[in-house]
Amino acid sequence: MTATATILDVYCVHAATGTDATVNEALGALAGKVPLNEVGVSSAQAFVQSIPQAIAAIDAARGDPDDLYITTTTSGGVDGAIWPGNGSTGSVNSGQTQPLGVSVPVDFVQNLSLWDYDSASDDDLLGSIRIEESEQGAGPIARLASSPAEGSAYYVTYRVD
Repeated sequence: MTATATILDVYCVHAATGTDATVNEALGALAGKVPLNEVGVSSAQAFVQSIPQAIAAIDAARGDPDDLYITTTTSGGVDGAIWPGNGSTGSVNSGQTQPLGVSVPVDFVQNLSLWDYDSASDDDLLGSIRIEESEQGAGPIARLASSPAEGSAYYVTYRVD
């Protein structure tokens, strides 16, 4: 008999960074358009080295939530989401918990992937976890799903019955 995992909730420790490649490219292009003495540096190298701090400051100021959806596959696509379903997403920010109550079959191992929907480019993988049939009867379990590339971290709480 196949086990069933009930995904209880997700807790967003840190939402994905709100800056994207377009912002990074725009900041990088500034060195060729702005006299360096106007931005307070003496060389192009100093300017380029300051870009990561500028990106982090923009991201902190924006505080954009993730447009979260969850799949049981390793490929994105809001249309294949098990939560929230109907081609929609749930808005989640750092420090917020999203109750789910979704059940999925677990035949040996089941993948669960968290995604951030992006209308302008490919969706961003926020992290994945593996739910194992051997966890059946262990009670609630919390696993970390994270992505160093996106700067996101979520705890997924589930139980396997």
